[in-house]
Amino acid sequence: MLKKLRAGPIIFFICALFVSSGQSDLVSKNKAEQEVRIQERIVAMKADPSCIFYARSEFSSAEQKKIARQNLEEIQKLMKVEGFDSPDYDKILEHTREILLMAPKTTAAQMVHWNIHIMYMTIDDRDSAEKALESYIDKYPDDKMRQEEAFDKLAVFAGEREDWGEVLYYADKILENTPDRYALVLTKARALLYLGDKEEGKKLLERILAEDEGSVQFNLAMMEMDDLLAGKYDKSVQQESKEDLPESDLGQRVLVKKPAAKETVEQKVDSEKIISNDPLLVEYYNQTMQRMKQLTMGVQVFYLDNMKLPSSLQELLEEGYAKEEHMRDAWGRPFHFKADPGGESCWIASAGSDGRFEGFDQKGYYSVLQGKDIIAYDTDFVFAPDFK
Repeated sequence: MLKKLRAGPIIFFICALFVSSGQSDLVSKNKAEQEVRIQERIVAMKADPSCIFYARSEFSSAEQKKIARQNLEEIQKLMKVEGFDSPDYDKILEHTREILLMAPKTTAAQMVHWNIHIMYMTIDDRDSAEKALESYIDKYPDDKMRQEEAFDKLAVFAGEREDWGEVLYYADKILENTPDRYALVLTKARALLYLGDKEEGKKLLERILAEDEGSVQFNLAMMEMDDLLAGKYDKSVQQESKEDLPESDLGQRVLVKKPAAKETVEQKVDSEKIISNDPLLVEYYNQTMQRMKQLTMGVQVFYLDNMKLPSSLQELLEEGYAKEEHMRDAWGRPFHFKADPGGESCWIASAGSDGRFEGFDQKGYYSVLQGKDIIAYDTDFVFAPDFK
């Protein structure tokens, strides 16, 4: 028995050495540098008295819960819009900020802390959205599901700034747990190529070509390989593209924003898929997501009042936290509901247009709607249409 107990740590140590040795010097060095930069930004936010993400409240626990509930109810009202109208995001943002500032120790504070980055993106405040995501990861390290999504979004933000070191860092963070996400493998390959590690970048492109044939990533990897062979990633060529930048701007967090050709191609593909959907199908998916939003908000208010999740959506309805018209998706089918074992988070799902539910473990965003499920985790969609 003792030998078996000792074997685990030894095996783990060997595996750790193997993973570490598999990383290039550039990847390891970049990881250390990025973690220092991130920590510096976190320290700066904590030291800033105007930063809402690390606010301290003088209100008691009971008062904070009351404040959170009142503001959540106002947010819920503001989310109720008719037809194609958009919610008043400025007012929703005001109530969200009030929860973070005055009720930071409540469950609602964690919920709105996560959701606020979406509101910042809606009003095109990317800097605040990044701060929201980085501080969320720092404050709630146990929320692994949202952590991975935060890494994904932060990688996209960094790519828009052409901060390839940060892109590499966040892509690697996701690939540590999900190594077969080929879109992220492609992102990592691009980052390595831009950072000068053409050998490792080429290996990743070759991996996509060998393992993901026929996908969008396969086609984009082919194009990247053509560019690599044509000399696009030679240092002299990259230097020419940067010659107009002041030296002090190179490598900093805020870089010149220049659209990448490959991202344009990918966006065009997704756009064509969205257009090809039946307009009525698009409307049904939109309606279903709006109803799910109302239900998820109702669940959060129920939790604040009762310090537990409802046992079912029917209980939510019977206790007055949901309306009858929100209990079914646009196809007239009841929503699926699941609470986690800890009793603090839940999933709500629609079986989509075909009525066949494939399970709560689905994640990601899609452009072709037909037959796809929709899944919300707490107040965030984790498997849903990409209507961008």
